[in-house]
This record gives sequence, C-alpha cells and structure tokens, in this order.
Amino acid sequence: MKVMVCLKSGLSECAASCVAGELTAEGSVLTVSWTQPPSGEESNESLHQLTYEKSEGVLHMKRTGDNTTDLSFSGKTRTKGTLSTPYGDFLMEIETKQLTVPDELWQFAKESIDVYAVEDTEKNIELCYFLYLQGQEPMKNDITIQIRLEKNGNKR
Repeated sequence: MKVMVCLKSGLSECAASCVAGELTAEGSVLTVSWTQPPSGEESNESLHQLTYEKSEGVLHMKRTGDNTTDLSFSGKTRTKGTLSTPYGDFLMEIETKQLTVPDELWQFAKESIDVYAVEDTEKNIELCYFLYLQGQEPMKNDITIQIRLEKNGNKR
C-alpha cells in the first residue's frame, strides 16, 4: 500500500518532511520503506526500511545514505546497533524505553483506503530510546514515524 511517511527525530535539527513510501504486511511482519531527500549536511538521499516483528516485539531500522545506521529496538532487552560513516564503524547499545506500533497498520497494508473514515487514516509508530556509545554519555532520542493513507490516484 502506498502511504505518506513523516519522520520526526529528536536528534535531528531538520523539520519533519513527508515523503511517499510503501507499507506491507506479511503475517506478523510489518515493513515500511521510503526514500528521504538529503537534509542538513547530507549530499545524498537516504533509503529507510523499518521491519517490525510483532511476535518478537522487535523493530529493525536500517538507513542507507551518506552514513548507514542499522539498529534494533526491543522493550524486553538491550539491543545492539551500528553506525557506519566514512570515518569508520561505531558500535552501540540501545535501551528502548517505549516502542508502540499500532495494530491498525496491518489493516492499512491490506485494505482499500475507502473503508476508513478520514480521521482513521493516520497512525504513528512511537519510539523512545537511549543510545550508548563507548566513552560517551547516553543519548536520548524520541522518534515519531507518521504513516498516512492518501486518497489520491498517485499515492495508491
């Protein structure tokens, strides 16, 4: 299902921009992918892919662009992640404080937008976590990923 995706991160100084993306669901696995235009000091667009394993309660987030991040989030245990930059790879631990993935997103992926009332065509994935990089103070971040169905011939 074609959707609009808006990513807002507490670690980014850039305003959230909304871009076209794709939402799919297979069994207990939900996937959202989109391409974000360059922002800030970036020179290239970045490809984002989120995969949520409902049965495991784990969200995997991969971003590929000027830098690559590969992170996993779980409310049950600390997870690991990698930030790859031109200056090297940085390993980190992630302590997830909140991970909310609305059940309605599985329905969004499978049904026509016509079955929804206008106020029901938008849901947010909410994520609050701490990043632990060796030798640094923990960094707190809040991310909201807004998924919005669009009733438009170009978006479906």
